[in-house]
Amino acid sequence: AASSAAAHHPNVAKMAYNAQAIFALCSWPFSLKLLWAPIVDAVFSKRFGRRKSWLVPVQAAAGLVMITGSDYVEQQLGLGELEKLSSPPEVVKKAADAVISKMAESATFDVKGVTAFFFLLYFLMATQDIALDGWALTMLSKRNRGRGPVCNSIGQNLGYFLSFVGFLALNDAESSENLWRPLLRLKSNPGVGLVSLGGFIKSMGVFMIVMTTFVALFKREDAYVAATSASSSSNGNEAYDALLTPERTKRKKKRKEEDDEDAELDAAQIGLAETYHRLYAVCKLPSVQWLFLILLTYRLPTALSDNVKFLKAVEFGLSKQTTALLSPTLILPLGIIVPIAAAKIWHGSPLQQFMTAYKFRVTLVPILDVLMLLAVRSFHSSSDASSRSLFWAAVIASTGLQTIVNSLQFNAQMTFFAHRVDPAIGGSYMTLLNTAANLGGTWPSSFVMYLVGQLTVPPDCTLDETSGVEVCIGGRDAYFPLQLTFCVLGCLWIYIMRERVQHIAELPDDAWRTHLDDDDDDEADGTAMDAEHANGTVEMENGKGGLNFWKKKDDKTE
Repeated sequence: AASSAAAHHPNVAKMAYNAQAIFALCSWPFSLKLLWAPIVDAVFSKRFGRRKSWLVPVQAAAGLVMITGSDYVEQQLGLGELEKLSSPPEVVKKAADAVISKMAESATFDVKGVTAFFFLLYFLMATQDIALDGWALTMLSKRNRGRGPVCNSIGQNLGYFLSFVGFLALNDAESSENLWRPLLRLKSNPGVGLVSLGGFIKSMGVFMIVMTTFVALFKREDAYVAATSASSSSNGNEAYDALLTPERTKRKKKRKEEDDEDAELDAAQIGLAETYHRLYAVCKLPSVQWLFLILLTYRLPTALSDNVKFLKAVEFGLSKQTTALLSPTLILPLGIIVPIAAAKIWHGSPLQQFMTAYKFRVTLVPILDVLMLLAVRSFHSSSDASSRSLFWAAVIASTGLQTIVNSLQFNAQMTFFAHRVDPAIGGSYMTLLNTAANLGGTWPSSFVMYLVGQLTVPPDCTLDETSGVEVCIGGRDAYFPLQLTFCVLGCLWIYIMRERVQHIAELPDDAWRTHLDDDDDDEADGTAMDAEHANGTVEMENGKGGLNFWKKKDDKTE
């Protein structure tokens, strides 16, 4: 909304980016969910279901928040007045002035209130994400675990398409009048979209409550079984195992051994204190600390492309129709195809895939972004065939390449996490790494929004009484010099960190594990050995040099 207003009145641009910097704080719960993730894992109702105990009430609460707060959000954003910006010029100026005066008065445009509303939604969805990730771990076998990141990437792109493009298509006045109303046989209403933002949020809240009710009533969750009893529960099939052929018996035994190796310690069994202690031990691993540094810094050089580019394009005149058209025709197909292709090209080398994509992300993507913005500013309203061709070529090249490299890096990141986490605390370990990755994308977003807002100088605009046209002189657009600065910063990041990334990629699985259980096992073995020694027990071994026995030296078992 702020960017749309800025497109029609330059003086609001600085205010718009400052508001965006505040609003970007609403996504922080996904970067902090590790703080309460062990609670979600450990506290539940066995009767209702371990994951459903959190999933159902949290989703129901989110649906109610969306229904009750939808009108407030639309009112605060002033979207009813912004929709008039597609009207004749005299109405455009009047609507823009109304939006500017609204945004200038903090009591009227409550950006903090809107941020708090979406912060609450993000908090509920982050909690739901913890429960859902834990549920997904029990649904995927070890053999299919590597396919999880591909499913994650495809699912996110489908959700993005349905929510973002679906809303834009139904909210756009022209599409609603020429396509949706005739298709649905609704009454004509020119200049008004089929669905407003408030109506869309409210309908999605109702949909979420309906789906949550369906999950609560009809989706059965497997009965909670303690990990320590898993081995004993497998002893009831001796008669069946006796009928298996030796080959099948061998394969079954191998699968069981693999499952035992990957058995995850349950937060409900070991307790909250021990769970946090184990996560703290993970954070002290040198490999994890270096990975944290990578995750927290690599997205700063790409923050302008990730967060500001399309806002600036809207400010320069990019229409909602064009944005809506890009997602189903370009973003969605690439988001599905790229992870599948990457799994075949870089199979077993996720960080090599990560760095290859990052080199393009900090060099070629910023260049195409600048060309796209210049093309949008120059040719967005042109009817000349060559100008329109340049416009679409720049938009497609910039959007397509950014989608490819973003998808490659996200897929590589998730694949690396899935193959390196300590299976003893797999769920909490994965949440820890995802939290670091989310935080690495959250803080640069607020930072660059604030930076663009502070460094942008609006032009001085006056109304020419003779022609009646508004004339603007001076001013400074901070995007282009900042993009050059961040491009250089990205190249420096590659130069400094590439050897460290390669080193992390070559580390063995042992470097990512805390070995706390190994210490406990060694202590237990030592206690048993002491007891045997005290009782005069010795271990005899024939054929390798005579008698071997356990002895004690300096009160330590050797």
